[in-house]
Amino acid sequence: MKPSYGSMRDIETRTDFTITELLELVIAQRLKIQEAALVIWFACQAAGEGFDSIEAVGDVLFEEKLTSPALRKSLSQFLLNCLYAPAEAKKKFEDEVAPLLTADLDQNATG
Repeated sequence: MKPSYGSMRDIETRTDFTITELLELVIAQRLKIQEAALVIWFACQAAGEGFDSIEAVGDVLFEEKLTSPALRKSLSQFLLNCLYAPAEAKKKFEDEVAPLLTADLDQNATG
């Protein structure tokens, strides 16, 4: 997945959320499957790698599940890379987002 002006514009237009709001939804585990599919679709399009359709992305997401730690990490990292320079995005992920994702995993394991 690759951040670009076009992918960010299309993601915000089609989801009706800002990139920051989408990041917050990922962290809170409140991102809908259609929103996740749109983010991945446009991010992959920008990278020159595409799925056959948004429905194909949705099918993969259905199999993977939106609660997948790997999927949440990838979406978080992509959205952070849309918002910040690479080094700053990496630091924000490690300092701010990863602990929240880890806390969710720990809570789910004990709850």
